[in-house]
Amino acid sequence: MTTEGLLKISENPNYKKVILLGMDGLDPKILSYLMQRGELPNFLRLRRMGGYSPLITSNPAQSPVAWASIATGNNPGYHGIFDFLNRRITDYMPELAILKINPKNIFGKREAMFLPVMNGDTFWDYTSAQNIPSTVLKWPMTFQPRQNQARLYAGLGVPDIRGGLGKYAFYTSKDITKNDEGYEKVIKVHINGDLIKTHVFGPNISKLMSRELANTEMKIKVLSEDSVEITIDDKIVLIKRGTYSGWIEVKFKLGMMKTASGIVKFYLNCVKPVFELYMTAVQINPRDPAFVISTPDDYIKELADNLGCFYTLGMPEDTKALEEGRIDEEAFITMCDEIIYEQEKMLWHEFNKFKEGLLAAAFFSTDRIQHIFWVTKDPEHPLYDKAYAHKYGRVIDDYYCRMDRILGEIINHADDKTALMVFSDHGFSTFRRAVHINSWLVQNGFMKLTQKIPSDAKDGGGLFQYVDWKKTKAYALGFGSIYLNIKGRERQGVLEKGAEAGTVAEQIRDKLVTLADPENGQSAIKRVYRNNDIYSGSEANNAPDIVVGFQDGYRASWQTAVGGSPDEIFSDNLKKWSGDHIVDPSIVPGIFLTNFKINTGRPSLIDIAPTVLSCFGMTASDMEGKNLFVEK
Repeated sequence: MTTEGLLKISENPNYKKVILLGMDGLDPKILSYLMQRGELPNFLRLRRMGGYSPLITSNPAQSPVAWASIATGNNPGYHGIFDFLNRRITDYMPELAILKINPKNIFGKREAMFLPVMNGDTFWDYTSAQNIPSTVLKWPMTFQPRQNQARLYAGLGVPDIRGGLGKYAFYTSKDITKNDEGYEKVIKVHINGDLIKTHVFGPNISKLMSRELANTEMKIKVLSEDSVEITIDDKIVLIKRGTYSGWIEVKFKLGMMKTASGIVKFYLNCVKPVFELYMTAVQINPRDPAFVISTPDDYIKELADNLGCFYTLGMPEDTKALEEGRIDEEAFITMCDEIIYEQEKMLWHEFNKFKEGLLAAAFFSTDRIQHIFWVTKDPEHPLYDKAYAHKYGRVIDDYYCRMDRILGEIINHADDKTALMVFSDHGFSTFRRAVHINSWLVQNGFMKLTQKIPSDAKDGGGLFQYVDWKKTKAYALGFGSIYLNIKGRERQGVLEKGAEAGTVAEQIRDKLVTLADPENGQSAIKRVYRNNDIYSGSEANNAPDIVVGFQDGYRASWQTAVGGSPDEIFSDNLKKWSGDHIVDPSIVPGIFLTNFKINTGRPSLIDIAPTVLSCFGMTASDMEGKNLFVEK
């Protein structure tokens, strides 16, 4: 990737330093409300210094899509990120869009284990190519990082030590049935006297005829009803009930003189009458990283040497553990608090030596907190409980206040040669009802099934288990993406490319936009988009053919995401994941604040990258976004 020939440079840059603070999911409605109440004095101070506006988000309003658009200054047709999940065109199967394993790395080289997921040049590619010091902390969709002149620690997309998105372990003496959600993460243990012998499981080991998980022995000694002692690799750690351990290094033997090092934390739920111990996913050890997660490669080690160990998983806030009953709300909040504390330390570590150039940092626990606790703000949610809302009704607001405190410290130490931009990638809304898009396609004749899906089928027949592809015109996966089953493109395509496919797309759009919820008569769909109406660029051909923009309160179901089609089109959202933002982009704009005046009242997130470059006196011809900076 080269930036040569795309850049114009002024001899008189506007600023010596540019600071970007990204705060995932901050919503303009909540922000304005809390500013009016005087609870966010530093956001209000920044607003008065420069500008404040809602920020037009990406389509769809998903974090991977939005952060890639912010980085490149372009729509998804340029950078190629359209959803959390893509379809594998060879067999229709969903695959992760935020993590890409390198299939050609047959020798298992560490530096070639994964491939970059985001196409195109980012604003820090441009700044670092011009020898402007550039530091980027936890930016999503940057794994595997390009090795260039920037100092970058990758965010969303960084895997655990197994190469997945993170899977906790739950050690318990309780009997858990196969039908229980999260059963595959449970490790049954037995207490002999006061001792438990078990294992921590790590990466896969490939053998001649099989694959198995590497493991390290773990001993747990029960000290009392409130505490245990854990021994791993001769390291002994005391844990009390209702608290997290510190970071513990775990080494795994992979054979052939190879080892891998990870780090974990434990949370002790209880000792009696049943034993329950939660363990985080085994994170990449920043002191000895199994994969390349930073630029330069040893930058992550430098951070760990100065700050100690920290969460390295791209999405470390374990919402699944909470939803599946392995930790409670208090433990989840404590985890999010610790994650933000670690990120704060990282930010101040870099800020204290920041003399010139670019410093960009992203915070994400604000998003996860809202996903879980939005129910406290919505009395009409099917899971709303007055007592629960009273107990946890301040959690979201308190996190906004925490971001305000961090912002205040930055403002206090920023001089008049510093441009400061604060933004969120999208806002937030409630998630009351799930829409099974594949079920709608079936009931409207666009998808055919080989049989009626059994009521106990996992994920409503997920992975398109019961689809008759020879009679199917369209299918949905991800969180609002619909693909046409086109001849010569899909493996068993039935539609001719061109007029026939276009006619079917229009039929889907015209019918789907009229979808009403039979429970209340409300419209579930705000807009339905054809891909060529919203995407342009070299990657646009890989986009979904249709993108669904849901009305407030509705969202694509979890079953839709993995190719399932339950009997009914609608169902109540009964998960603790009660808030969301994957609705029509017009409903969930982000926020944008600066310490300088901007030249429009309707900024878009694709305008951030060209504005960063403008602050340094640079203009990139390949960015679709517009410079928002008002020349002095």
